[in-house]
Amino acid sequence: MEHTVDAIAKHVKGRVIGDGSARIHGVNTLEAVQAGELSFVDHPRRLPQALLSSATALIVSSEIHALNGKSGISVANPKLAFALVLELFHPLHAPEGRVHPTAVLGEHVQLGERVAVGAHAVIGSHVVIGRGTIIEAGALLGDRVTVGEHSLIGPNVVLYRDTHIGSRVRIHGNSTIGGDGFGYVFHEGQHVKVPQIGNVVIEDDVEIGCNTCVDRATIGSTVIERGTKIDNLVQIGHNNHIGKHVIITGKCGFSGSVTVGDYAVFGGRSVITDHVTIGAGARVGLCSVVTKSIPPGEVVFGYPARPSNEAKRQLAALARLPEFMKAASHLLSRTPPPA
Repeated sequence: MEHTVDAIAKHVKGRVIGDGSARIHGVNTLEAVQAGELSFVDHPRRLPQALLSSATALIVSSEIHALNGKSGISVANPKLAFALVLELFHPLHAPEGRVHPTAVLGEHVQLGERVAVGAHAVIGSHVVIGRGTIIEAGALLGDRVTVGEHSLIGPNVVLYRDTHIGSRVRIHGNSTIGGDGFGYVFHEGQHVKVPQIGNVVIEDDVEIGCNTCVDRATIGSTVIERGTKIDNLVQIGHNNHIGKHVIITGKCGFSGSVTVGDYAVFGGRSVITDHVTIGAGARVGLCSVVTKSIPPGEVVFGYPARPSNEAKRQLAALARLPEFMKAASHLLSRTPPPA
């Protein structure tokens, strides 16, 4: 596949620098880019490296107007443009609409046009799958599951009964959606299970990484709203309500009945305790433990999580603790004992 710089610029709505007729057959990183390929400069400090590279063309920020003879495309957001170019050179292949002969389908299954079902996938009864969706090998869809259009259910993914998945959703390998929430009542020396009779609802354009679990609600629904992106190895507990366009990075854990506002961001390995509300646009730092609700727009980190400015002051004071201890010891050694 090959495109001219002019055609690529049109695709990303950018401005051409230099020779727009130069032909590009691939994309690569600045460290590995070769002649005939395109790369991008995500920060001005990398521009000298880019100009010395073998790249035929570069995607650069809008304030750059010349590239010392190289071709280029000037855009407002080089990283976004590079993502669009990757998609241009490596488009997702449309499914062939084939159901593998080893797949098992239950009663009253409805498959839209060009739905692909991989080897040894198991689909329960009364399941509805929208057109263009791919169900990869070994996936299991329980009874009454619905999946929208142009979604991807990865290999060995499990969608428990009554789970509802929107359109253009991507759930990667070995994730489990709709398993029982962790609910027990201690009675007469034993843990009595609380039946988990709810379900999971995942809206359009959500992406869920590998080995992630989203538990069904005890009653009602665990909800992940549209556009949210969840990394690998994340635990979403029962009755969580995750808002729109939230970012949850790897190994985060959410206890039960957590509410998350739109556009919140969670750093890796952060933990959110039960019945906490995270406000819209809040940011939770790496490895933080959130035990109290966070107002909209607040930035927190630490254990327990607290506003970042407060946490920084406390950490700075903690770093000076040995110095203070030494000074205190010196003072005590000079002070006569009380009468």
